[in-house]
Amino acid sequence: MVYDKVIVGKFVDLRSITPEDAEFSYNIRADKRNKDTVGQLAESVDAQRRYIENQMQKPDDYYFVVLNKKGERIGLIGVYDIRTDIAEVGREVNIGEPMETLEVGFLMNKFCIEVLGISRTCYVIYDNNPKHISDAIKRGGIYMRDEMRGTHRALYFEQNIAEENGTVQKIRKMIDKMYDMKMKTQGE
Repeated sequence: MVYDKVIVGKFVDLRSITPEDAEFSYNIRADKRNKDTVGQLAESVDAQRRYIENQMQKPDDYYFVVLNKKGERIGLIGVYDIRTDIAEVGREVNIGEPMETLEVGFLMNKFCIEVLGISRTCYVIYDNNPKHISDAIKRGGIYMRDEMRGTHRALYFEQNIAEENGTVQKIRKMIDKMYDMKMKTQGE
C-alpha cells in the first residue's frame, strides 16, 4: 500500500517505497553487513522492483524508505500483516547514524498508532542478530516464542507500543536533547 504522506522526524523522514527505489533496496539488503539478518533477498534488481510493485497494491502492507535530512536513502522499514489489533514491523535495515536509526522505530510506532489505529506490534528477529534482539527487549518487546523463517531460527516478540517503558522514554529524551543541540549549533 502506498502512504501518500511523508512521515517527518527530527533526524529522518519515511516515505513509501517506489519502483525507483528497487536498486537501493536490493543493494542495502544484499550488503554483506545486512544480508544475513534480513529476509530472503530477491534474485535481482528487477525481481526487487516487481516485489515493490506487488507490495504497493497490498492493503495491509506498508514499506518505507528511510531518508536522512540531506534526502539520502539510508534504510528501509515496513509494517505488514495488519490486523484489527496488531501488525508486524520488520524488513528493517539501516545504515544511518545512531540517532537516525533510533528515531525510525519511534516514527513507525507513531504511524501504527495514529494512522493504522493499532497499539500493538510484533516483530521477528533472526537469532544471529543479538544487537536487534537486545534493542527489542530494551524497547519493551516481550519474547513470545521461537519460530522458523525460511531456514533461519528467529525470535518472535510482541510489544504494546502505546505504553513506553523507562528505557524508551530515556531514548526519546535523548533524541530530543540531541536534536536541540543540533539546532543550537546550526543557529550559531
